[in-house]
Amino acid sequence: MLRNRAYKFRLYPTKEQSILINKTFGCTRLIYNMSLAKKKNNSELSCYDLIKEIPKFYLKYPFLKEVDSCTLRCAIFNLDNAYKRYYKRLGEYPNFKKKESKDSYRTNNITSTYKGKKYESIKIDLENKVITLPKLKEVKIRGYRNLNKINGRIINATVERIGYRYYVSVVVEEAVTLPDKKEDKIVGIDIGVKDLVVTSDGNTYGNPRYNEKYEKRIKKLQKDLTRKVKGSKNYIKNKIKIQEVYRKLANARKKMTEEIVNKITKYNDIIITEKLRVKEMLIKKEKISQTKTLRKNITNATFGQIIRKLEEKCKMLNKSFVQVDEYYASSQICSRCNSKNKEMKDIKIRKYKCSECKLEIDRDVNASINIEYEGLIKYFKNKYAN
Repeated sequence: MLRNRAYKFRLYPTKEQSILINKTFGCTRLIYNMSLAKKKNNSELSCYDLIKEIPKFYLKYPFLKEVDSCTLRCAIFNLDNAYKRYYKRLGEYPNFKKKESKDSYRTNNITSTYKGKKYESIKIDLENKVITLPKLKEVKIRGYRNLNKINGRIINATVERIGYRYYVSVVVEEAVTLPDKKEDKIVGIDIGVKDLVVTSDGNTYGNPRYNEKYEKRIKKLQKDLTRKVKGSKNYIKNKIKIQEVYRKLANARKKMTEEIVNKITKYNDIIITEKLRVKEMLIKKEKISQTKTLRKNITNATFGQIIRKLEEKCKMLNKSFVQVDEYYASSQICSRCNSKNKEMKDIKIRKYKCSECKLEIDRDVNASINIEYEGLIKYFKNKYAN
């Protein structure tokens, strides 16, 4: 079985390489914005029609020839993907990129054969800790010290800058052998704010609330930023400091998510969660999530990230991942007698008390058991229907 996997490395470019990387960021942003302007004027233009315009851009902006031409084409493909996501209602309408926005560019691995020798535009040498990229040539990297070699076909590489750090993510197509599918251990998962994850077998993963740790620091830096002249050296330095704090916050959340996902997938074969639409939870006015504090807690809890990582990990380990309907009232149903208690709509009530069978249980544990039962019904229906 072939599978795409991304490997992320820290880049250590020389001064000359850093200048070229920064130029490439600017050139891809320019091409993206000019292509978007043309697309707005004529919506029938395809991405291939826009690519044909690149030679005309060269005449107007000769400095575009200094960077890798593949990155310019990839910028147009990125714009095309943004439009496709918009038409499928998966994203917003594409906007012009600003200089202050995220800096990144993508380049594809171009392969060719000459006199029986194979040439690739992107190569990784983990023994010497070096990656070869178009125009940049060899750049020092750090990461995956336990690996000596990456087996597979390199598809593309994305270079990005976060603060004063540079990173490269390399997508590789690998041949993998999946383990046999098992149905021995089953778990239902309830995701919430108080505790990030509560499982049907009684395990609880608390919420570290990393936003509270970094919030004061971010507020202070943003306040300092408003006092500085936009575009000045001190303004740029302050902005980099803010990016560094956000990077630490993102890394803390990522580490926490991976630890939870690894523990759950290690000991279970069928993993059942509820389907959550986080954007709707934050936007809909009739929901209690419209309160400022709860909206902030939902964002910090990274519901979507946990579910996405669980799904990806299950695919990697050939384990079953099931999601129950988002409108299933898991918190209101008694996990013993199946009676319904509508008072449990109030999230302040932390203990479920059944008036029929007199069951008293933690509301999140009760919800996770219900999610497990509902998910098993869905799992076996799909299994025997096929």
